[in-house]
Amino acid sequence: MNAEPVEFLANKILDKYNKQPVGWTVLRDYKGNVLVSGSKEGYMLKMIMINPQEYTGIGVKIDNPRELRTLVEGAPFFGYRPLAKEQVEELLTSFWRGKQRNRFIYEILERNPVPTFEVAKKRPSAVLAGPILSHPDLSTISKSQRELELKLRIGAEKLFREKYPHRAEMYR
Repeated sequence: MNAEPVEFLANKILDKYNKQPVGWTVLRDYKGNVLVSGSKEGYMLKMIMINPQEYTGIGVKIDNPRELRTLVEGAPFFGYRPLAKEQVEELLTSFWRGKQRNRFIYEILERNPVPTFEVAKKRPSAVLAGPILSHPDLSTISKSQRELELKLRIGAEKLFREKYPHRAEMYR
């Protein structure tokens, strides 16, 4: 297992997403585990939140994410989808319209995601990011997933104690 800090891996994943924005999925649980799957590779991340805008942790590359993709089969791909001002208004009002809301949301999610530099270039009124799918506990997927989650948890906690010793002391 060649674990790397999530700060580094997040940039690596974003670079790969920007080269090929279609085909990504993100699955997370409430214990800080995140599975990110592209068309050729995936990543398992163990995140520790420092504050709402900052996190630390470690992750590993998964060369063959077939098992990950079967978990999210049929779900819309993760990505950034720019929205015009009129679309933002329609999206916000669609939440109150009952069954029609699903049609508009699906129309947006069926669009191909775009690279982040294209979003910055277009300067849209808003950007729909996601979806990020939630799972109660990713360690229950398989025995190998449970073993990987344990190794990543130990490594992430060690990194947290090294980077933030005063904060880590509060949790002893």
